[in-house]
Amino acid sequence: MYKRILVPTDGTELCTAALGLHAGPPERLNPLAEDDTVRAAWLLVREQAGDDALAWIARRAAEAGVPCETLLVHSESPAAAIVETARDRLCDLIVMGSHGHGGLRARLLGTETTRVLETCAIPVLVVRGPS
Repeated sequence: MYKRILVPTDGTELCTAALGLHAGPPERLNPLAEDDTVRAAWLLVREQAGDDALAWIARRAAEAGVPCETLLVHSESPAAAIVETARDRLCDLIVMGSHGHGGLRARLLGTETTRVLETCAIPVLVVRGPS
């Protein structure tokens, strides 16, 4: 039986069926400009999106009577953040949603899901969304 399950979410409907971790952009990442004002605004929006996704998950878990801890992690690589968090938190299962975007292999599983499967020794359960 699994006792500690990590369920990463990107805030989309497919992933909100799962509970747990949101890997947001690193604080130094700025795809828009080098302007500190633009960077601060962009990071604030991304941080709020992560907080909103995790708050929704926490409410759903509470309604179901399921103990849940949420965590917002900043990383350039969501897959690396997922694997590292699962290892650090001694999780015995990762449950991930898969959108099926990207190249042929990534289209079957999803890019971040594929990266987690390739680099993680912890079992991963993939929940496939509609095509």
